[in-house]
Amino acid sequence: MNGPETLTGIDVGSRAVSVVVAAIEDDQLVIKGCGHAAHDGAKKGIISDLEQVVGAVRAAADEAEAMASLPVEDAVVGIGGTSIQGVRAMASVPVTGRRHTVTEEDERRALRGCGRITIPPDYRVLDIIPCGFALDGQPGMDRAVGMPGNRLDASGFVLYSHKTHADTVEQAVNRAGVRVTRLIFEPLAAGEAVLTRDEKDLGCLLIDIGYGSTEWILLKDRAVVATGSTPVAGRVFTNDLAVVLKTTRAAAEDVKREVGILDGESTTSTALEVPAQGGEGMLVQPASLVGEVLRERARDLFIRIHQVLAMNDQASVPRAGIVLTGGGAKLDGLVEAAQEIFGFRARVGASRELIGLTEPVSGPEWSVACGLVLKEYRRIIDREASPVEAREGFFAKIKSVFGEIFELGGGS
Repeated sequence: MNGPETLTGIDVGSRAVSVVVAAIEDDQLVIKGCGHAAHDGAKKGIISDLEQVVGAVRAAADEAEAMASLPVEDAVVGIGGTSIQGVRAMASVPVTGRRHTVTEEDERRALRGCGRITIPPDYRVLDIIPCGFALDGQPGMDRAVGMPGNRLDASGFVLYSHKTHADTVEQAVNRAGVRVTRLIFEPLAAGEAVLTRDEKDLGCLLIDIGYGSTEWILLKDRAVVATGSTPVAGRVFTNDLAVVLKTTRAAAEDVKREVGILDGESTTSTALEVPAQGGEGMLVQPASLVGEVLRERARDLFIRIHQVLAMNDQASVPRAGIVLTGGGAKLDGLVEAAQEIFGFRARVGASRELIGLTEPVSGPEWSVACGLVLKEYRRIIDREASPVEAREGFFAKIKSVFGEIFELGGGS
């Protein structure tokens, strides 16, 4: 490394913006500060009031700057929402290196080729996730640089989003005075922070439950094989409770976290007092009703995901099971509900193996923001460790594979 670098991750959520600032010190990523600001400028994962979100980005960035004593000038930004879709793609290129050995440029060209898929005209490519390479028909290679062959085949998972959605997320951050360097699908970032090596190797289903939307990725053999999103998330859980209990959304949010999900055999005689809608006194409601409503909504969420997987012949969850993360994953009983529907082990995932100011960002609601800086840090480390760079100063002349792919997709 030539000197310390500052990395910033911004999670633009449907209810709040979270910012994490980290620095690379002695080849380690050190968390230096964080910021959090609530807003009411998004619905179902889509920005509906730009000025509210801009203000929240600026407030969260200011808080993180003050804590870290480091400027927030550019950032990697998380993006979710139901408009984001993904598809597996393949592409082949001739090997051009000396003595027919694969170069970094060959890998880049092959991955760029994966991005030449047909997508709707009002969509743009967000990212191309490498899923492996093959040389002359020989598969199973994570990297092929330096290997001999004549034809390089690349497999990539292409993520694309409605242009307006992606452009609006970028605009919200840029107008807050922070330059967007990359957009990353939120569960990919969260996975970087919360998954163990075994979970990546064996494969798992990671479900990122936010307030306005829930996104998920399915990993097998360290490769992304499916992704998806649904508007069933924390807001829907709260709204259902408010309707059934005839109370305010604020009170419903409180009792949601107080009671949690009750399994089908649980009984409780506890009663809760909640304010009536319209401010007309107080109502007494059984806690069992809260648990039942939340349980049915959780079942609905997981059944929706399971049905999508089944339609894509992916109903069998990999051996490492299910990891739940995001702010919605803090709901008591959610792990048991997931295990009931999928029939596999489940756990709540929070950021792992961080150093520095880690306590404020230790909850699952911070997994995306932490994962964004971790993902960028590992990209930098991989770039610095490139054998091609060491020999020829390769990366001083041209951009990293991910930077080029991002520009291909229309990023800033």
